[in-house]
Amino acid sequence: MYYKKEISPFMEAKEKYNALREFERKKIINFLIGKGLKVPQTGGMGYCCYTNGGTLERSYDLTNWKWITVKKEEVEYLISLQAFDQDKSSKNFHVLMDRIGICCYPKEEKKPDYFNLMKVTSLELPLDEKDLEELYKLLQ
Repeated sequence: MYYKKEISPFMEAKEKYNALREFERKKIINFLIGKGLKVPQTGGMGYCCYTNGGTLERSYDLTNWKWITVKKEEVEYLISLQAFDQDKSSKNFHVLMDRIGICCYPKEEKKPDYFNLMKVTSLELPLDEKDLEELYKLLQ
């Protein structure tokens, strides 16, 4: 006999939140492509079964971790849908969910130090047309 596993309200909320973040990511991509920027369509979200090289006993779903890569002449940008931040007083590290962070680095850079390159913007999901224009200006 087949029993359908009931999804908890918490898990439903997580799935909806992830879907809304993905909608915002695609909205940004389409906007930037419309402005003539080169935006690769690969990647853009974390791996569903992250185990930190097998050190996590139970895998972790990182698909809510989202970003966009933009390629220009000599530079690339990483637009993160969750900005990295370090508190100047306490030195504590934070992830500012739904706040846009931007990293700019030379195209030939193999492993950019995203944490130290991250510029935290005032833009926060969801983005409206004015926010999208501001994001585009930040990439100039």
